[in-house]
Amino acid sequence: MANLSFDFNKVKRTFFNVTLKDGRKLQVKMPMKKTFEKVAEMQTFTEDAEGVNIDDVMDTIGGLCAECISHNLNGEKVTAQYMTDNYDIEEMQTFINEYYNFVGGVTNNPN
Repeated sequence: MANLSFDFNKVKRTFFNVTLKDGRKLQVKMPMKKTFEKVAEMQTFTEDAEGVNIDDVMDTIGGLCAECISHNLNGEKVTAQYMTDNYDIEEMQTFINEYYNFVGGVTNNPN
């Protein structure tokens, strides 16, 4: 009988390259479960939901963007404050959508 092994350290990784307005270039890793669930949930989120105000929307999306981008190869942290101070709702929502597409494309690719 053959001895088989698997080394998680040798798994080929795929990264989402992000350039921030301040010029930082980061290679964002695939999300962990908790973050992925938030990103997926954001795909069904609508601004016109009853009882939601724009400040809450900005804080939620800014926090999620910061969480995703902070999970990068260099270990650089991006804060929700940085995101909401420098990016508008359209920019942050576009990032979330593109990141979701990236994650979905990688998980659907059999190779």
